[in-house]
Amino acid sequence: MPLALSDTRVRVGVVGTGRWGLNLARNFHGIGCLAGLCDSASEALRTAVRACPSVPGHDNANDLISSGNVDAVAIATPAGTHHDIAASALAAGLHVFVEKPMTTDLAAAKALVADARCSGLQLVTGHLLHYHPAFQSLLSLVRSDRLGALHSIVTSRLIPGPAVPREHVLWEFAPHDVAMILACAGALPSSVRCSGHGPHSDGSSAAQCSIELRFRTGLRTQTTVSWRSDSKVQRFEVHGETGSAVFDDVAPAEAKLKLTPAGQPPCAIRFPEQEPLAAECAAFVEAVETGVAPLSGASEGLRVMTVLDACFRSLNEKRTVLLQTPENG
Repeated sequence: MPLALSDTRVRVGVVGTGRWGLNLARNFHGIGCLAGLCDSASEALRTAVRACPSVPGHDNANDLISSGNVDAVAIATPAGTHHDIAASALAAGLHVFVEKPMTTDLAAAKALVADARCSGLQLVTGHLLHYHPAFQSLLSLVRSDRLGALHSIVTSRLIPGPAVPREHVLWEFAPHDVAMILACAGALPSSVRCSGHGPHSDGSSAAQCSIELRFRTGLRTQTTVSWRSDSKVQRFEVHGETGSAVFDDVAPAEAKLKLTPAGQPPCAIRFPEQEPLAAECAAFVEAVETGVAPLSGASEGLRVMTVLDACFRSLNEKRTVLLQTPENG
């Protein structure tokens, strides 16, 4: 049963109440933090208001932002609208949770991060799998050196997609895998190579993309994202000198995470039960309350955007992009 909105809790307004925005609304409502709903589509807004009774609805994001009834907004609108809504919210002194990708432009993302830091506000990106207990357990294996020095990561995120995709396949799927790869690597890559396949593979409508990242440590990663698969695949494999681990998010709970020490058979790894979206929403609220950035805070979001920007440059220019960052020299 949802908790009543408390005067002492962060008041969150959800902008965009389509399929995923409605999930966000229900989770914030469940912890007593939902204070407003917004969608320009009247039917989507009515559905959200029915699901979250007594929460006021707005058909314009600026009306919600300027209402004085919210301390933060959670943005679940099309990717191309993220920057303008987030910038307006930050300018109004509101904390921001924005679904991935943070924006569709690296310069715009940098501006949002600068604005948030200057104002002492939280800017959090919806890199949901940071909060998946199976991935958290896998990351613990990596950081405790159970796999040894990493030499490769192979990931696949394949979906039997709609006839008309909602977003570019890179914006829709790649942020998840890039975020997890960077967490495992602990650094940005030194080079990025991205190629497209299918109709219009040299432009904005590739049905499938392949991403290769190379790191100064020798780690190499290969990611495939696609709208045009015959079946759903969500698989993240990490290979090191002394073992491998596989996170298969399509597998049953008891088989989602497996560890294979070198020379030994694979074994299932148990992990705590936790709903990733509930944990992500709670982490955002805690970040606002404490001032401590969560796993997917502004700095992490900007690192992911840096790689995604390089992916698009590589795809469009048909070349390997070298990343010049402080950690890469």
